[in-house]
Amino acid sequence: MPRKRHIIFLQDLSSHSDREVCLGAAEYAAAQPDWSFDPWPVPASLRDYPSRHDLAAADGILTTEKIDARLFHGKSGRVPRVLFLTDVAHRGVPSASLNEHAIGGMAAEHLYSRGYRQLAFIGSSEWRWSKARQEGFVPAVEARQIAPIVRQFPLREVPVFWSWNVKRRNESLHRMLDALPRPCGIFAANDVIACFVVQSIREKGLRVPGDFGVLGVDDDPVPNAAAGLALSSIRPDFREVGRQSARLLNDILHGKPAASRVLIPPVCVAVRASTDEFMTDDPLVSRAQGYIEAHRHERVLVGDVIRALGTNRVTLGKKFQRQLDVGLQAYILSRRVEYASDLLRGGLSVEKVAETCGFSSSSYFSRVFKKILQCSPGSLRRRRYS
Repeated sequence: MPRKRHIIFLQDLSSHSDREVCLGAAEYAAAQPDWSFDPWPVPASLRDYPSRHDLAAADGILTTEKIDARLFHGKSGRVPRVLFLTDVAHRGVPSASLNEHAIGGMAAEHLYSRGYRQLAFIGSSEWRWSKARQEGFVPAVEARQIAPIVRQFPLREVPVFWSWNVKRRNESLHRMLDALPRPCGIFAANDVIACFVVQSIREKGLRVPGDFGVLGVDDDPVPNAAAGLALSSIRPDFREVGRQSARLLNDILHGKPAASRVLIPPVCVAVRASTDEFMTDDPLVSRAQGYIEAHRHERVLVGDVIRALGTNRVTLGKKFQRQLDVGLQAYILSRRVEYASDLLRGGLSVEKVAETCGFSSSSYFSRVFKKILQCSPGSLRRRRYS
C-alpha cells in the first residue's frame, strides 16, 4: 500500500469560522485516498507551536497568514502550504479566502430591499477585512443615490473588546446611535459588533428593526444568542474556503499549476428578527412585501398576493408604484431572481435553481434572470471562485 500524504491543518479551532474551514478541508481530504488529514489546534497564546522537525514530517500544511509568518518568516519553505482566510494575496503561497467586497455589496442590497433609505456601516479601521467589507458596502449604497454613513472604531475601542467594561461600551455606542438618523439600516462588520449594537439600541429604549435594522456577518450562533434578539447575518461559505484551500494544496502536491488566490462569495443573508420588517411607509405595501418575501421561492403571482391581503390589483399596484417606484409584477420577479442568485452562489446548478424557484423552464429562467441582473445565471455561478 502506498504511503499516504500527511496533511496538517494548523490553526486555533476556538472560533466558529476556523472550525467551519477545518470541516470543509476535512470533507475534501476524505475524498482523497492518498491523504491523511491531521488537525493540529494551535493555542491562542501562540506559544506552543509545532517544532521544525514535526513540520518537516508533513507533506502539506493548511494554515493562516499569522501562523505562517511566525513559522516561516515569509520564506517559501520546503513543505508545500496554502493559507486560508487571508486579508491579502501572498507571493509564492496560494490562498483561499472570503470575497469581502461581495459581502459588503450583499449587505447593501439586503438593507435597501428591506426599505431602509439611510444606511450606515460600523466597523474598525484597524482590521483589513473590516475595511474591505466597508469598501464593498459604500459603492453599493452610493449606486442607489444614498450617501452612506461610516463609523470606524480605533482597535482599542472596537466593541468586541468591551465586554469587561459595559459603561464604556454603552457610552460610546449610545453617542454613535444618537448621531444616526432613523430609521437606519446598520451593517456591522461582524456578528460580535452587531450583538453589542443591538444591545445598545434596546438599552436606549429604541426598536429593532423599527428604528434601526441591524445586519451582521458570519452567521455565528454565539453572538446571535447573546444579542437577546435573533440577528440577521450574512452567511459566508467558510466550508468552501476549507475545501478550496485543500484543493489548491492537492494541485501543488500533484505538480499542477495552482491559482494564487481564490475568493469565495457569500452564500446568502440569514434573515432573522433584526431585519425582518419592511420600512415602507404604506402598511399595505409592507404587508405585501412580507408575503412576497415569504413565498419568493415559489411561483407566486400577483393574484396570490392580492388574495392573501384582501385587496385589489389596481390599489396595490398604484401603492407599489408610488412607494417603491416599481410595478408589483416586476417587484415579485426581482425578489424571486434575488433568491435564485443566492442558490447559484451556493453551488446549485442552473436547472436545479429554475426548478426550485418555480420557473417553467431553465431557458425562461435564464431570460428573466439576465433581464433583471444583466448577467446570465451560468456566468454568476462561474464567478463563484473568481
